[in-house]
Parts: sequence; structure tokens; C-alpha cells
Amino acid sequence: MLFDRLAFCCSKHTSSSQRKYPTVIEELCHQFSLANLKKSTNNFDENGVIGYGRFGKVYKGCLQHNDGSDYSVTLKRLGVKDSRGLEQFKNEIELLCQLRHPNCVSLIGFCNHKKEKILVYEYMSNGSLHQHLRGGLLSWKKRLEICIEAAHGLHYLHTGAKRTIIHRNINPSNILLDNNMKSKLTDFRLSIQGPRYGSKPKPIKVYVIEEVVCGRNCLIIPTETEVLEKPVEENIDQNIKGKIAPECWQVFIDIIIRCLKYEPDERPTMGEVEVQLEHALSMQEQADITNTNSDYTLFSTTTIHLGLELESNPEESDT
Repeated sequence: MLFDRLAFCCSKHTSSSQRKYPTVIEELCHQFSLANLKKSTNNFDENGVIGYGRFGKVYKGCLQHNDGSDYSVTLKRLGVKDSRGLEQFKNEIELLCQLRHPNCVSLIGFCNHKKEKILVYEYMSNGSLHQHLRGGLLSWKKRLEICIEAAHGLHYLHTGAKRTIIHRNINPSNILLDNNMKSKLTDFRLSIQGPRYGSKPKPIKVYVIEEVVCGRNCLIIPTETEVLEKPVEENIDQNIKGKIAPECWQVFIDIIIRCLKYEPDERPTMGEVEVQLEHALSMQEQADITNTNSDYTLFSTTTIHLGLELESNPEESDT
């Protein structure tokens, strides 16, 4: 792992008395003391918990800049119980140290103190896309904008570095929203680096799309040869039903179907997904200029064939 290689290289070429940082990672990413993070969360007070996950609890904390001013942070306190959990902890630090993009959450620092493994991120004041979809308050256009921003982040991961980074855990809970409702990708613990940039994403995770469109987890996983019993149009979230222009919907559903192609060469790159989503938003905005009073009607009936797509490894899907 890079985490260990960097530590070895630093120790090999520079004595501890000459080094300001024990590893390159700590130079790029601040290492907090456990005492400092306890203070920032009032000793991990339960009232400061803002989320839960398979990895552990998420807290809102308060730290200070060098000038004494306060700023909010998010602390992910990992329940690392084995070597796999430790590798995921190191993996997220190593990857996020390399990333600089407005649609990827920024890692501020970490704490590695005995059994305590804590990641410290910028604070995202509007929670996750999942929370807003369950609340049903997002307009169709805002949902499209968030999808476009997430696609920007994924395109950067796939092509913005020397080696492709595959996130492998894209879902509405891992798309966070800042105070301006701009989206950022988070949770890179399962990410891997590929051999080269520009590789195509694996088959799409259907629940990402259906939650954006339907606002809830309404799909039942079919058997190998089944299709979804109801057309997608019949499951659209009531909060946005009648708000989707047919022209926009056609572009949106076409890109979904292309992402679901089993053969990699038939699937679009994330760059193509970006362009098509932006085109869908443009079609919606154009339609809204002339249609200001009445609801839209979708006459299409789209069924999604899953069969073969479900056979692929879900952890390698990145759309």
C-alpha cells in the first residue's frame, strides 16, 4: 500500500530529526490527536451524532483555525475490527490525499491512535442526497443538477489522475450536499485504482437511478430472466410527477438504458454521461419556458431488463 511505501521511503532517505513529518501522507493530510478530536465533539457526545453506517458513527465537530476562528467538520469514527477495516481506513486516506475536485469531499485530516481510527472531512451542512430524496422536497431540475455534479466527480476519478480511480460504492447516501446544495462524492474506503485512465464503468447500480426518480427504494430484484414488472414511468415520485418534460425524460432514460448494457464497449464513458445529463437538463429548461401552467404527460413505457447485469460484481459498479 502507498501508506506503507511512503513511510518506508521517508525513513530511508531522511532521518527523524530532519523530517518535519513522519510520512508524506501526514504532510499532505493533517494528523489530529485523539484529545483534539475528543474536545471538538465534547468527548464524542451522542448529541453530536449526525449519521450512522456499517463503518461506525459520524459526528459533527468544531475545530479552530490558526487565527482562533471556529469551523465545523465531519468526523467519521470507524469501527475498525480487523485488517480489512484497517486497509479501508488507509485506502481512503491515500486516495483522498490525491484528489482535488469541487465534486469530491475534502479530507482535512485523520487520527490513528491505537484502536481509534477517525477521518476528518469538510462539513457538508445539507446532509446526503438520500435524506433529501426521502423527504421528497427536491425538484426534478435540482435532482438532475445533482446527478450532473456527481457525474463531474466520477469523470474526474476515472480520467483526472494518472490511474483510473473506481469508487465502487456510489449511492444516494454517499452523495453529500453543501450549504449551496452542490453535491460532492464521499466514502472512498472501497475504491480501487485501475491500470490506466478512461476505463468504462461497470453495469449501473439500478437503485441509484430509481431512488433519484422514484424517491424511494421500490424495486424488487428480479430473477435472472425477469424484467421490472412495472414501467419506470409508473413509479415516478409523486412529488415530481407531471414536472418532467417528455423531451428531457427521453434523453434521461436513454442514458440509463445505455449504462445498463452488459458489454463494456456498449456502455458510455462518464464523459458521455455528463454530456447527456446536461442535455437532458437543457431540454427541461427549454420546455419550461413555454409550458408554465400545465403538467407534463409521459406517454412512454420503459421496462428495464436486469438479468445479466445483476450477475456482475456490484462492488465494481461506478455509475
